[in-house]
Amino acid sequence: MDGNKKIVINKKSIIYIMAPANAFTGGPELLHQIAINIKKNFRVNTKMFYLPSDENEPIHKNFKKYNLEFTNFIEDDEKNILIIPEHFMFLKYSMKFKKIKKILWWLSIDNYFGYKFRFSYKKLVRSIIKIPYNLCGIFNKITNYYFGIFTFHDYLKLIYSFSNLKDFKELKQIDLHLSQSIYASNYLKKFFKNIKFLSDYQRQDILKNINKKRKEKKNIICYSHKSNKFIKKIENIYNFKMIKLSGLNTNQLINIYKKTKIYMDFGYHPGKDRMPREAVLFDNCILTNKKGSAKNKFDIPINEKYKFDENISNIEKINKTINKIFENYKSELKNFKNYKKTVLLEKNKFKKDLKKIFIKK
Repeated sequence: MDGNKKIVINKKSIIYIMAPANAFTGGPELLHQIAINIKKNFRVNTKMFYLPSDENEPIHKNFKKYNLEFTNFIEDDEKNILIIPEHFMFLKYSMKFKKIKKILWWLSIDNYFGYKFRFSYKKLVRSIIKIPYNLCGIFNKITNYYFGIFTFHDYLKLIYSFSNLKDFKELKQIDLHLSQSIYASNYLKKFFKNIKFLSDYQRQDILKNINKKRKEKKNIICYSHKSNKFIKKIENIYNFKMIKLSGLNTNQLINIYKKTKIYMDFGYHPGKDRMPREAVLFDNCILTNKKGSAKNKFDIPINEKYKFDENISNIEKINKTINKIFENYKSELKNFKNYKKTVLLEKNKFKKDLKKIFIKK
């Protein structure tokens, strides 16, 4: 399919969206977002299809608010459309259907390779393939991260860089690729022409809280649980007060965002991340590394002086940036005004982008 053409929805079409059963993370949230928007904007029969498909109650309690119908059967007909997340097992499962139009929504790049590696090889083979990576880890420690951190996601991308994505069986079946980030778009366009952009937007329980009375901001840093060991080195050297964002419900997360001045994320940024966008809505200054989607100026659109390579020579520079934010918080926060504005406009952009992808006839 040509990336310039739209996917046609007719009155008899059924749109199926695949999602993991009983899972509450950013990815499943996005899949429910696209389902409810397609249902409302195109007034078409839209159903969730959860894997594993044999669960009686596959809808997570936090997604019941969408009031979406779910099914454990997909009608394999050319008038119907199947939207698939980039999880390898979902792609593999979808190969049994031969007639339905298939759309792959790349919510991440790195996670696709992670899933593919995990489910394509047996444990022993995976262990053998990981030997060079483990040696790199030892080298990192010996050199005290002088050359930066080489993560397992970096390693997998390096391995798969010798492959052509067009040759992968699970990707040959796809009629249209949707990229959730510019990072994904830039990667995919090396292999495919049938690509369109579709990001996502903040959930309502976040948005409804951003204008409520704020707590007094303190010299505290919150950081993503996906951040690597480099962030712990910063914490240990300079003894900053830091809060790891892990295992929290939405209210707990919001209460932390409200009192912190900085959100730090030294993760691998597999897609356009949710947490930096949440944090900036609650007036946090954002510090990141330069991996994945954080490397470009579109997915995390902040000044380059707030992005750092993860090597030991940058630690003092990071320390100075943190202290500058703590001491001049209000003036520093102005540098994130446009990022916050962009996040607030995401829902409208999402709806416009959907209309560039689908047309109802």
